[in-house]
Amino acid sequence: MPQFNELGIKVVAANADGEGDTGSTASQHGISFPVAHSVGPEVSAALGAWKGERQGRGYMQPAEFVLRPTGEIAASLYASTQLGRMDPLEVLRFIKARM
Repeated sequence: MPQFNELGIKVVAANADGEGDTGSTASQHGISFPVAHSVGPEVSAALGAWKGERQGRGYMQPAEFVLRPTGEIAASLYASTQLGRMDPLEVLRFIKARM
């Protein structure tokens, strides 16, 4: 989103899937920001998002974070469905009001 770029805000994503699946999903949805792949239990557990194994694969609960420039978490949201996810425009309002 251009509004994020204008404010110098960086958007990144992380995924438990491998490089191929992550890259193809990012391409399919036109994602232009960096997406890390193969995130394992150590990293996702440190974020409070590791849910364990399911069907022989690691499972990371979807989680969203807004970080301050210092790296401190300013806001977080954990949601296993599409409901309750952070809305980009609401995130912009939050950042403008609180950071």
